Amino acid sequence: MISIISPVYNSEDCLQKLVKEITFYGKKITSKLEIILVDDGSQDNSWKKIVKLKKKYKFIKGIKLNRNYGQHKAIYVGIKVSSKKLIIVMDCDLQDNPAYMVELYEKYIKYKKPVIIRHSYKNFKLKDRIVSNIFWYFLSAISLKKFYPNLGNYLLIDNKVKKKYLSITRIGYLYGDLVVQGNNFLEIEKIRSYGIRSNTNYNIQKLIYLGLNLIFKYNFLSLFLYNYKTKIKKISIEKIL
Repeated sequence: MISIISPVYNSEDCLQKLVKEITFYGKKITSKLEIILVDDGSQDNSWKKIVKLKKKYKFIKGIKLNRNYGQHKAIYVGIKVSSKKLIIVMDCDLQDNPAYMVELYEKYIKYKKPVIIRHSYKNFKLKDRIVSNIFWYFLSAISLKKFYPNLGNYLLIDNKVKKKYLSITRIGYLYGDLVVQGNNFLEIEKIRSYGIRSNTNYNIQKLIYLGLNLIFKYNFLSLFLYNYKTKIKKISIEKIL
């Protein structure tokens, strides 16, 4: 009934606990559970860990990309291969608390609309919160779309939204792509944790690249002149379990 997708990059230290918690809370929702771990060209032992976890948890689907494509392309692949009616996407480092899956599901069942976690960053540095808010309000202004701050990858969609999402031709930012397609999300506000990873995979260079990519993709001129006949550049899968 539910596919839970998590992009993985250099995250061998997170995966055991991630799968354990997803399984615990996922089983509160359904016995028909699918966990999809997409290894986005990790340079550590993440793939070996996924292989090991697959032997213990038969409902895991492991996908190894042939190189590092970026978080949102990895998510796209996970969504594409998912087989259940509902899809939950979350980061793998447990900043997205798996316990919230139950509320995502309950809200969807009640209203039959996609649901997203709005994170409160009150425990994070004030400087980081200010910079983040400025960026998202700026992106809203140049795109003529409403991009709310503190909305990330932790969301639930159904097969109807999935089908529409897979029709995109340029992958940007999951929530942004879904907003541009006209999807309206219900929100659940939760405090975001620091997760269990000691170091983030997003260094300053990657953050700048992501920001510039979003500005280029979502500005109103780019959206207006968009060529819908283009195709997504091929994302190659090296292995699948």
